[in-house]
Amino acid sequence: MPARLLARLERELARGVGLVAILDYDGTLTPIVPSPRAAALAPSVRATLGALAVSARTRLAILSGRALADVRARVGVDGVIYGGCHGLEIEGGGLSFHHPRVRAGRLVAARRRLTAGAASIPGAHVEFKGLAVSLHYRRVALGRRDEVRSLAARVARGSPDLRIIPGLKVFDFVPRVGWNKGRAVRWIARRVAKSLGPARPLILYAGDDVTDEAAFAALRGRGVTVRVGGGPSVADYHVPGVREIHAVLRRMALAVG
Repeated sequence: MPARLLARLERELARGVGLVAILDYDGTLTPIVPSPRAAALAPSVRATLGALAVSARTRLAILSGRALADVRARVGVDGVIYGGCHGLEIEGGGLSFHHPRVRAGRLVAARRRLTAGAASIPGAHVEFKGLAVSLHYRRVALGRRDEVRSLAARVARGSPDLRIIPGLKVFDFVPRVGWNKGRAVRWIARRVAKSLGPARPLILYAGDDVTDEAAFAALRGRGVTVRVGGGPSVADYHVPGVREIHAVLRRMALAVG
């Protein structure tokens, strides 16, 4: 159990403030698996999320690089704010946001070039998410991953209106509109804080990937940030894996229940 992290969270919640919990999905709520399609939420984790979602003291958001419809279907908990495509689209809990400068048509050409290039790399997979397109390579042999990187770099050079976001065995291409998970978490937190009362709520963000670093940085001095897994990070705390962050969430559900 991450004792220092739990002690801080419980100490702050003991003051009676509300909790804004914003969580990544892959690698945070579910382990990283060979295929993104196989990343299923464990029933025990879903039950914990459900307990947080129904608490009057809590506002819960899941913010993922997945498409909004995909992450919402995988979590399947009512009363949750869902963010897809790194926060370019957000729905739930009375919130609705679709970045006004995003045009899905920008992604069509990139999708076509990625699909053509990936066809010659066994294990590579291109996923169109509506507001983003992803090049997955979890199943690509180590000896051929340079080909994936070269393909991603070529498409990026030919798509100046798109931004490439490297993640865990994936390259995401998103519209270059000055938006990321950091901007998204602050947008969500500002809008739900007032519903939790006059006192400033405790903001908790947990994630495991490079894309989550923007959220950690955006919440520096404003909330409690947790990096799930190893690697350098600007997060306040580290926990080894999904099991430990689930333990934290269970304790939070008890504290606010």
